[in-house]
Amino acid sequence: MRQTKRALMSAIILPCIVTLIIAFLYKGGVSRYGNKQYQTVEERADRALKYASRNGLNQNYCLLLDYSIPSGTPRLMLWSFAENKVVYKAHAMHGPGNGSTAEHPVFSNKPGSNCSSLGKFEVTKEHGNVNKTGFYLRGREFSNSSARLRGIMLHGSRWVDVNQWRKYIPLNTKSCLGCVTVSSKEMKYLYNLIEKENDHLLLWSYCSESS
Repeated sequence: MRQTKRALMSAIILPCIVTLIIAFLYKGGVSRYGNKQYQTVEERADRALKYASRNGLNQNYCLLLDYSIPSGTPRLMLWSFAENKVVYKAHAMHGPGNGSTAEHPVFSNKPGSNCSSLGKFEVTKEHGNVNKTGFYLRGREFSNSSARLRGIMLHGSRWVDVNQWRKYIPLNTKSCLGCVTVSSKEMKYLYNLIEKENDHLLLWSYCSESS
């Protein structure tokens, strides 16, 4: 009788454990990217600090956004230069323009493209009329020089909150037209930190698989 109960419990518990492990890996857990991804972030953080010090930007924190990571996995990383590590992570949507899909973003600096842009941005303290808890981004490179003209912002959206459990967050033109769009909860954290900092933060968006 006891053996029957044990066999029954095993038949119930083991599939649950396997399902949880598969779900974690499918979502893009830490083991999926491993140390390779972390080393990439470390290397970029070192370059980011040098850039920030040369250009009068914040030398306490920077934001690193790796579009190679699926959007259902937190891919916007807040790096602490003092602690030399990632201290916070957030999900980030990309723009739907030029044939972008949830799985494969297409990048552009062109006004009206509705695409995300790559490169180094300055996170200003300017708030939008609609997204008052967001910050306008100013492009600092040729690849994102139109960011301010396009009204590109770092802001939050409930769309990200309700879809961040997916491997890829579905594109939504009401939530993102090329902005760095995070969940409303994550934006609250970032907003409070950015508002407290005196100097503007550097936000560097890139694709680690190709650069």
